[in-house]
Amino acid sequence: MTLSCVNAEEKEVYRGKYLGKINSYHHQVSGDVYAVDEYTFLFINFNYDGNGADTFFWAGATNRPGPQGFIIPDEFGKTNMLERYFNKDFTLTLPDGKKITEIKWIAIYDLSSQNTFGDVYIPEEFEPPATQTVSQLTGKSHNVNSDSIEILDAKTIRILQFTYDGRGKDTHFWIGVGPQPSSKGSKVPDEHGYLDPLRGYTKEDVTLEIPGELTIFDIDWLSVFDVESKENYGSVIIPDGLNVPPSLVEVIVSVECRVQRELRLCDNP
Repeated sequence: MTLSCVNAEEKEVYRGKYLGKINSYHHQVSGDVYAVDEYTFLFINFNYDGNGADTFFWAGATNRPGPQGFIIPDEFGKTNMLERYFNKDFTLTLPDGKKITEIKWIAIYDLSSQNTFGDVYIPEEFEPPATQTVSQLTGKSHNVNSDSIEILDAKTIRILQFTYDGRGKDTHFWIGVGPQPSSKGSKVPDEHGYLDPLRGYTKEDVTLEIPGELTIFDIDWLSVFDVESKENYGSVIIPDGLNVPPSLVEVIVSVECRVQRELRLCDNP
């Protein structure tokens, strides 16, 4: 996906479910933490002066940070002692298949002194972002139908067991806003990234990427729509406020733009 920094910064990027600002106690620790999915955290603008003697990303299931816990590998997958961070954005994944729902906190913790330099707590009954299943395509013509539709993340839709007879003249996957599909919409590339009129499908699983800067939060419906006849062959309503993972492609673009701005290389004034 190619975005200019100007466009990427005009719209706030969805980063996942916000956990909160890091509680700062020592060593200039600060930043914001989001849950990306069941296993992964996103740190934004993270700071730490690097002066702890034996300091790690640390997590556990006790009521507050302490020696009972485990090391979370850093953004490179290493379990080395933490060095200095200055306004860094990165993801951390819990080790050994552990889930966010199994822990109560994540901390910047010094093992030798048993001091917590900063922490953020996981609320009780917290539900991390996950793939959400919505209804199936309601077919109107051309044999359009499907099983359930999965919203994999903020930009990715998977249609299970999709069927369409391929006989429309200028038919596309089509998204837009409003109570029902209309000609005021946008084409979605097919599963291969092409905008050609759709071929026939018989019970195929099809994964679609929402184009440009749009996300699942910007649309009300997905349709199999014939542009020439302005006819909706079948559609599904997309519910509001789905608790899905962010598109990390989109997050990374935003991060890269901010870095470029700091280096005065970005075209954002």
